[in-house]
Amino acid sequence: MLEKKRELIELFLDTLGVSRDVAVDIFEVLVKAKRDDIGLTTTEIRSEIIKLRKERKVKNIEDGLTKRNIQIWLKFFRDIGMIERFGFRYRFTKNKTPSVAFKEYTKPDIIDKSAEYMYKLLKEIENRYGIKK
Repeated sequence: MLEKKRELIELFLDTLGVSRDVAVDIFEVLVKAKRDDIGLTTTEIRSEIIKLRKERKVKNIEDGLTKRNIQIWLKFFRDIGMIERFGFRYRFTKNKTPSVAFKEYTKPDIIDKSAEYMYKLLKEIENRYGIKK
C-alpha cells in the first residue's frame, strides 16, 4: 500500500478523474476535519490548506486557492454526494465517514449510474457491429 496518507487521497480522487492539487488539498482538509468531528467554512478550508502546504514546503502556497476555485471544488464534491453544506460549514454527507458517504451517496448516484450507462453503450456497440455472442 502507499506509504504517504496524501497519496491514498490522490489515488482515490484519481479514480474519480480528479487530479488537481487544490481538490486533493480540500479533500485532505475535510478528512482531517472529520477526524476532529468538525465542519469547516470556506475560509477555514483555505487556511487549513495553507497550513498543509507550508508543512509540505510547497513553493507557490496560494496557487489555486481563490475563493471561487475552492467553491467550485466544494460544489463538485457536493454534486457527487461526498460532502454537504451544513449552514456555512462543509462536512461529509450526513456527517458520515468518507467511506460510508461514498458507499451510500456517491456510489449509487455516480458510479452505479455510470456503470449502467457504460453497459448500455457496450450493448449498443455490440448491436451495431453485429456481435451476437
